[in-house]
Amino acid sequence: MNYIKKLRLKERIHVLEDFFYEYIFTKRSIYALGISLVFSFYVIQNSTLQFNISTTLKDGAQASEMRTGLGGVAGQLMIGGGTSDGGSFGEFKSNMHSFALAQRMWQQGWGSKIYGNGDLDEEYFNKIPKRQQTSDRLAAYLMGYDLNKYYSAHDLQSYIKSNYAPDKKTRGSQQIIISTLTSDKEHAIEFMNALIIETDNYGKESLIQKSNEIIASTFKQLATSRNSSMSSALSSTINSEYFKIANLDNDMPYHIDIIDPPHSSEYPVSPNITAIIFSNLITFFFLSILFSFFLKNKEDLW
Repeated sequence: MNYIKKLRLKERIHVLEDFFYEYIFTKRSIYALGISLVFSFYVIQNSTLQFNISTTLKDGAQASEMRTGLGGVAGQLMIGGGTSDGGSFGEFKSNMHSFALAQRMWQQGWGSKIYGNGDLDEEYFNKIPKRQQTSDRLAAYLMGYDLNKYYSAHDLQSYIKSNYAPDKKTRGSQQIIISTLTSDKEHAIEFMNALIIETDNYGKESLIQKSNEIIASTFKQLATSRNSSMSSALSSTINSEYFKIANLDNDMPYHIDIIDPPHSSEYPVSPNITAIIFSNLITFFFLSILFSFFLKNKEDLW
């Protein structure tokens, strides 16, 4: 009992009641809550809706079949499938973020659709004025260097890298997820489709070109070879490269298979209406309490 008396619970409860009625349960607090709701609705109305665009892919079956057809580890090494980044996934990701792929997308007019008005005339989309931030222009002026006047494939490459990053669903999984946030659902779905197809086509064309170079070089070596064992090995190399070309020179996907095509979320993921209203209610409520406390105690504070 002595311990309970020392706590002075009644006194502490009375202090809390006084604080509640003096600073919390006041007209000012009610007004603050009303203002917070108005402010929240203003923020929501002026926010840009962001939808989640995503697609699910899988490591390509053709790449795996080709490695098997070429013979185990040697076949994997020959087509670049022995990397620790997941074989065809690592190659697909590198191709997607490469400048060569950005150039191909740029020549198809995607730079104009992203940075301009969508005009596919080459003279137009190679001369789209680049919008520079004030801080960048100021830094360029002070330090004496020039900024690019027009958008280029380098800007498209940066756009792809920052907005479209393939990622494995879980470590060791064959499923690949690509997602992005956008306010223009139709444009993002169209671009993601084109990006996936063009990335795969670019990868196949690169491998075909490499195989053709190997075949041409190997034929030269075969023509001058006098060793039967070496001739047999060179012939085997030529056959394996022709086998690769036969698997690549078609309209089927190679590095990836599309499980779920690009699609949009039904509802916007941003802005989060509940979070905006709740956070503004708390902010304005505590500002009201702080203001009331300051007014009642300003003489003691100063």
